[in-house]
Formats: sequence, C-alpha cells, structure tokens
Amino acid sequence: MNRKHTVFTLTLLIIASLSISIHVQAQEPAIHSLGNGRMCVYGQGPDIITVYPSPYSTPSLFRLLVADDIPHETHSTREIGTAVWTHHLSMGGEQAGILQDFVDAELPVLVRHMELKREIRFRLILNPAVQVLDKKQHEDAGTGEMLLMTNAGTVIYQKYVYPRPLFHQIAWKGPVTLEESDEQENEYILSCQQGEIDIYFVGGPEYTEVINHKEEALGMAQEEMLNRTRGWWRQFTAKRTDFEKALPANVPLRQELLQTIDDVSVMIRTQQAEEGAVMAGYPYPLGYVRDQYGVSRGLLALGYHEEARNILNFYWDIWQDAGVLHCAQGIGVEGIFHIHENDEVESPGYLIMQAFDLLEKTGDEQYTTNIFPMLEWCWEVQKKHLAGYMLPFNGDETYVAGGILPRSTLNDGSAEATMLLIDGGAKLLKWIEEHRLWPEKRLDDNYRILTDVRAHFRENFWINGSLITNNPARLEHTDPPRFRHGVCERGGPGCLVYRTDGFGGIDWTEMDANGRYQCPVCLATGPMPAADNIVYKLISVSLTPLYFNSALIDMAELRPLIIQVYVSYKETGLVSSRTKKSAVLENKRSVGYDYGLILYAMLRTGVGNPEDLYRETLSIVDETGAWSEYYLDGVPSGTRCRPWESAINLEALIDFALNYNK
Repeated sequence: MNRKHTVFTLTLLIIASLSISIHVQAQEPAIHSLGNGRMCVYGQGPDIITVYPSPYSTPSLFRLLVADDIPHETHSTREIGTAVWTHHLSMGGEQAGILQDFVDAELPVLVRHMELKREIRFRLILNPAVQVLDKKQHEDAGTGEMLLMTNAGTVIYQKYVYPRPLFHQIAWKGPVTLEESDEQENEYILSCQQGEIDIYFVGGPEYTEVINHKEEALGMAQEEMLNRTRGWWRQFTAKRTDFEKALPANVPLRQELLQTIDDVSVMIRTQQAEEGAVMAGYPYPLGYVRDQYGVSRGLLALGYHEEARNILNFYWDIWQDAGVLHCAQGIGVEGIFHIHENDEVESPGYLIMQAFDLLEKTGDEQYTTNIFPMLEWCWEVQKKHLAGYMLPFNGDETYVAGGILPRSTLNDGSAEATMLLIDGGAKLLKWIEEHRLWPEKRLDDNYRILTDVRAHFRENFWINGSLITNNPARLEHTDPPRFRHGVCERGGPGCLVYRTDGFGGIDWTEMDANGRYQCPVCLATGPMPAADNIVYKLISVSLTPLYFNSALIDMAELRPLIIQVYVSYKETGLVSSRTKKSAVLENKRSVGYDYGLILYAMLRTGVGNPEDLYRETLSIVDETGAWSEYYLDGVPSGTRCRPWESAINLEALIDFALNYNK
C-alpha cells in the first residue's frame, strides 16, 4: 500500500533511560523541532517539512520527503536531554536504514547521518522563490553540493519579506546522486545508496557565511559535531530543576511526567532564537507577545530563568530601536511587525505581567530597572483605548483566530485585556512608587485611572454570577475606528487578506455601513449583515483570573463554573472552551491550553479530583511530547509542536505533582 494511503497509528510513549520512542505508520505524524538558536528545523519522522536556515525569521527554502512510491514505516527516537533524533526506516517489512538528525551546537547546520542497507530516495521540493545557483557532484570522491538562493523580498510569512538575498547550501559525503525530477517543477530527487552518508544543510544567511560554515562542517568528523552538540544540550538540561528529586515518589504517572518535562524543555529550546524570541510553531516564524508569556511562565516553572529573561531581552532590544511593539515581531531581521487589530492592548499587558513574574522568581531589581522605559510605554499605550472602563480585544486572540469567538466582537470590551491592564498595572505602579520614579501627581493620576477601571470591572464583566468574555456596551462609550489593520471579516475568493499567492493574511480593512470590517476588494461588493449583539462566556477566559492570580474575582465565586466544567468533562470525556449556553458553533473545540487552565482552577479552588485532569492532560500529549494549538473532539487540530500550549499545560502538571499529597 502506498504510504499516503495508510492509516495513522501510534503506540504509547515508551520510556527508556536513553531515548523516547515513537512508532509511526502515518500519513500525518506529529511534528518535532530541532534547533540551536541560529537554525530551526521541523520534521515529521524522517521528513524535513520546514527549515528556517538562519536567522529564525527567514523563508523556509525546501522540504525533503522520503519518496512515497515504496511503502515504508518509521520508528523514531529522541535522545533524552537533547534534540538528536534517530529514525529507523523499514521498507517492505525489512530494515532499510538508520537516519540521525541534529542541528550542530555552534553552526547553523543540520546534519543528517545515514547508514543505509538499501537505496532510499528523497524528494527535495524547493520553495518556488529558490534559485539553484550551482550544483556539483564528484562521484569518484563521493561528494557533492548544491547552492541555493532567494532574492531580496522573498516572502517569509504572509506579506512579510526577507529584505536581503538569502543563501543556503546542501552538501554531502557518500554515495549520493542528485537529479532534477521529470515530473515536478522545483523538485529534485536525492538518491542515497547503500552505505554511510552525511548530508549537511547549511545556513548563513550571507553567502560568505554559508561557504565558511560549510567548509567548517565538512572539515570536521560527523562524530565530533555530534559530541559537541550532545555536550551543549547536557549544559542546557543541567540548568533545569532536578524534578527527579523534587517530585514525590508516589506522584501518578511520574515517569511519563518526567519524560514530558524533558520533551517540552527541549522543544521550547530548539524554537528559541539566539535573539531570545521563541517561535509560535512551524508556520509562524515570528516572536508573538502573547504566546511567549505562557512560554516564559513555563520556563520559570522549569527553572530556566535565563531563557525566560532572554524573551524580555528580545522585546527590549526591538523597543529601543523602534519605540513600539506589536502582536509579533521579526526574529533576527529588522523592521518586521505583525500588526493585528488593537495591538496596543492585551500584548502590552502580557509584557508587564511577564516582567514581574520574572522579578518574583529572580529578585533581580536591576533588570526591571533596565527595561523600565519599555514597561512604562506598555502601561501608557493601553490607557487611550479605555472606553466605559474597558479595553477592546487584540485581533490575534486565540479564541478569535480559532473561530471560537467571532471577529465582530473585537471592539467590544474584553474581560481578559482589561484584567491584564488592572493586574499588570497594579504591579507596575506599586513598583514605580517604591522606586520613586514618577512625580507624585503623575503617580496619583495613574492610580486614579487604575482604581476607576478596577471599580467598574465587575459591573462590566461579572454578570449573573459569572465572568463574561465580551461586553458590547463598550461601543456606547466610543466610536469604533474607521480603519483597522487586521483580518477581513468576509474572506473567501478574491479577498485581499486571504489571497493564496503568499501575500495574504493581515492587511488594512475598513468599516462598512453595518459596522463590519472588510478589505477593499470585499468592501466593493457591499456591506456585510450586521453582527449579532451576543455576549459570550468562554471557559478559558473565565479561568484566567486564577491563572493570573487575580484578586478581581473571589476564588469562591468561580467554583460553580469549575464544577460545571468538571461535571461536563466527567460526563462527556471532552474539554471544551465554550459552555453549552453560549455556544454558537458546536461545543466540541477547545484551545490547547484549556487543559492546563482547568487543572490550575481545580487546584486553586479544590473542585473535583484534580488528578482526573492531570491524567487527561498527560494523555493527550502527542508522541513527541507536545500539545497542539487546538483540540476537536479531543483530537489535535491546528498547529502542532506548540511552545505556548505546551508550556501552560506543563506548568499546571508540575504544580499538581509538586503539591501531591500536601
């Protein structure tokens, strides 16, 4: 049977002293990541699906897939404490070869070492923007190379482009031949014969850097590169809290949790660039503010204080140059800002909270003082969006992007954004007061704003004994903007925002006669129907006061909702981001971190049996040890290998385990 027609099956995690194992007979196996801060690579078993060659915000230049004309199976392992992956390939029921992948510790080079018992062919599928500048094969010497380039202006993601030419080289040692495909444009066939082969995928990004990196890699033994990479990973793993000692001996699923701690630690580190930013997953080569808040919390829970500080360093460096921050920023390439609707709310609140989470863990007052100008901006930029003592939604909010909350609500009052303003603002203003950084009048004026917003929070968002997600009444206190930089509400064929030529995504929209926001192309077709004026109650938002340790809602007042969520889970076996009463879409989709938020809530309020959610959260981790962006009927949906969801869920699991039996 052809591989693309086989059914995806996988075994449970096999815990071993030296590796984790996954067994894949799959059309869509889970995705794993490899990286060293300079190069980031994503794989599915032996397939390389995305390569960001250096820096992290660059176009992905190619995919390398096992040719699918021969049925094959893969058994993949990752060495504990490292991002060294080994893939055992079988074809026709017989072992075909062993492939080992790692990104070198010091160079932006992905090394693939192969020991093959038979020929294995790979499809090298180039990004259409890639030019092949040169290719050489020296069959007698058993070497070859292929030099790739994209011109300045090649798309990284949506409409964001890399501003300079980008170079990359593929080089090899061993019995390899490279031929253009007879069937597909921009495709080559890499035929690897029986024997030992080393393939080097080399980043730069400049031409001189690529050549130097290639020569340095080829001048070393593969084993030498592997050993220094293992050493680099050992240093990283040694900085982590020793959970083998910290966890009680009788914690349920203790070995599975220890394995997942290692899985997530490595997964996050591979996606953390040397600039400090952590990617949001393989389709999103940018540094997202909201995502990295949860990642920072997870890093702090793991004991990785330096890595958490480096995330803030990333924003501090950009803010010093640009004076602004947006929903997401380019990593290692200047001038790229992913601008969503209402970027001056929610994201700045997360940054303030993140800074004070770090301060609480490290006690490093000097660091907070150093980045204070950025934190001051984060506070000031939010205030002008207050209307009726409420802030609106940021357009890249997970619930909106996932279709759980309609985009038509973005100008409504947002409980979460407003809560972040209050809780983050309280920490910041108290710190300013203690360090006497503002004149008394300025401090008093800002305390007055904070006090007023806090005093109206329950009036605006606590309705009939529950926390609502959005409040349309905010629009009674402000005129919505005529233009927004974000997503067209109509979408569909021809829409500027949803174009398929690589330049779609986020763009300017204008409000139509019925208050809906459309791109210029869609606007010309006439207004959309007016949106329904609906108040939503999303479980995720209702649980955030406990996640933020907020005093805005008393813990006891949240117990009825948590009881409802827990009872629903016990009855259906599913976690959902919606309550049945508020659902417009089917009540089957959840954001991937709902599991962690619910476990937090149960631990804080004493509702139900937290061990149930602990076990459930561990049970849905995929075969690489990561959580997904969304779940539909409990099945992964959306982006896999996600640092944000994985960090939030893991922090909750660690909290449960450290306090087990207390």
